[in-house]
Amino acid sequence: MAATVWVVAQVRSFTDEGWALDWDLGGVFTTEAKARAACNAPGDAMWSMQLDEPLGRPRVEPPGITYPAALNKK
Repeated sequence: MAATVWVVAQVRSFTDEGWALDWDLGGVFTTEAKARAACNAPGDAMWSMQLDEPLGRPRVEPPGITYPAALNKK
C-alpha cells in the first residue's frame, strides 16, 4: 500500500531561469494542509510524493533510522 507525503523546501536562492540553487528541507508532512501551513516565505515550495511502503509505529524500524531522534542527541 502506497502512502502520500508532502515535502516542503525552503529555497534560499534561484538561477536566472527560476531553478532552485540552494534550499533547506522544511519538513515532510502527512497532509497537504500541514505542508501548506509550514510554507511561510515567498521561496517556499511543496510537492507530494508516493512512498512504496509507509513506515509507521507498528512496524519494525529499519537499520539506520533513529526514532525518536530527540533521545539520541549528542
